[in-house]
Amino acid sequence: MRQPPRLSSLLPTVPGYTVRPRLAWAAQLMFLVGLPVELRQSVVRRAPWAVHGLALAIILTSVACWLVAARPGWWQLAVFDPRASGLHWWTGLFGYAFLHGGWAHLLGNLYFLLIFGDNTECAFGRRRTLGLFFASSMAGAWLHGAVTPVPLIGASAGVMGIMVFYVLQFPHARVLWIPLGWVVRLGLWYGWRGRVRRGLPVMVFLVLYLGFELVALYAQLTGVGRVSALAHLGGGGMGALIWLAWRRGWLP
Repeated sequence: MRQPPRLSSLLPTVPGYTVRPRLAWAAQLMFLVGLPVELRQSVVRRAPWAVHGLALAIILTSVACWLVAARPGWWQLAVFDPRASGLHWWTGLFGYAFLHGGWAHLLGNLYFLLIFGDNTECAFGRRRTLGLFFASSMAGAWLHGAVTPVPLIGASAGVMGIMVFYVLQFPHARVLWIPLGWVVRLGLWYGWRGRVRRGLPVMVFLVLYLGFELVALYAQLTGVGRVSALAHLGGGGMGALIWLAWRRGWLP
């Protein structure tokens, strides 16, 4: 079988960015299950300890919650309940991002956090990146609670803020992502491999992703969907505002 061309020969070189030479089997698997894969990303010049520490804290807290979820306890205070008041409302506002409903929910959020968070932390700094995550989480919870009384858990809003910041900060990045079923992705991968492997400009990826969020928003508002697109959009909006404020020199 003829080997596909190297990615470095498909994508032009951009200063400050690096291109994957080839897609490893794990990256191909992520593409086939519907997750974005970075093809060209900015150079990471220091270890993203804040993002890795945040991911570890989310894993430990989520698993600990699963172990005690059968009985009332501390974990209930970490759920964001728009109907709550006082201390419970505040603990939920800060804690809900560390709880998840299952392994698929947890691993999906961690994947997006890790692939977009390392570049963001390298450019934005450790403390600012953590602030970006928590500010986006709180904005997502606020927008969710302003519209619906349904309790909320998950790191999606904070991760969405980081992803939007990443897209705005690194417009020359490219990702491999096709928002269709895995059968279609498999056919495109082997039928038009050379074209598919060029991926999408990261801004196009974001526009498509936001399109799916609007569909999810309609499903949420009509009571059909269980995913909080409101939280995602609130977190993404905060990520854009923080990027704009940083670029204009309004942040210390």
